[in-house]
Amino acid sequence: MSFRKSLCDLLRSDASKVWSAIMNHPFVIELFRGTLPIEKFKYYVKQDYNYLLGMMRAYSLLAAKADYEVARLALEIAYADATIEMDNYVKLLGKLGLTLNEVLSEEPSPTNEAYMNFLISTCALKTPLECLVATLPCYWTYLEIAKKHKELLKENKVKVYVEWAQTYLSKEYEELVKKLRGLIDNLWLRSNVEYRTLRRIFIKASIYEWMFWESSYKMEVWPISP
Repeated sequence: MSFRKSLCDLLRSDASKVWSAIMNHPFVIELFRGTLPIEKFKYYVKQDYNYLLGMMRAYSLLAAKADYEVARLALEIAYADATIEMDNYVKLLGKLGLTLNEVLSEEPSPTNEAYMNFLISTCALKTPLECLVATLPCYWTYLEIAKKHKELLKENKVKVYVEWAQTYLSKEYEELVKKLRGLIDNLWLRSNVEYRTLRRIFIKASIYEWMFWESSYKMEVWPISP
């Protein structure tokens, strides 16, 4: 008996090369080992907090155009992310010597701004399914990164890194990703969006995920300033 793969599984398979690069990025490895320079982590936290605000805006656009059931589930996912990831960041800020105002006033990096604009424009102009597919690599790769490298945490002596990583190993976060995947797979069953369109969006979002880690590792700045 053969079983048809779900949409999410098909997308994941087609993006395997990019995902392998994400899983093995030096920022990720050093973070889980506890050898990442703290200034790079601070840079990442400031950028990622602002990125998550962009993600909330993207989901707001989705909720405004989707039918009731999709809007309800999407807002549940957005709320869960706000209470899991963003609440965790607020707790971490003090331990890193950062304030919320300092983080919110941080200028998004070129990569961060491009990624946020990609998500927001996709959610504003495309179908709810395309919007959700664009957001999936962010949530899903963090879960897979944490699972893949959790053994490294046993030797990690940097408490704030371990606390950050534990967020993505939590049952609550795994349930969030499961709910998002389920919503996407169910929408796909009644969608007329071509697979190649969704594949392009998913792979582009996955590439942006890699670029975000890369920009954080290099502490990317704008190439010219006034």
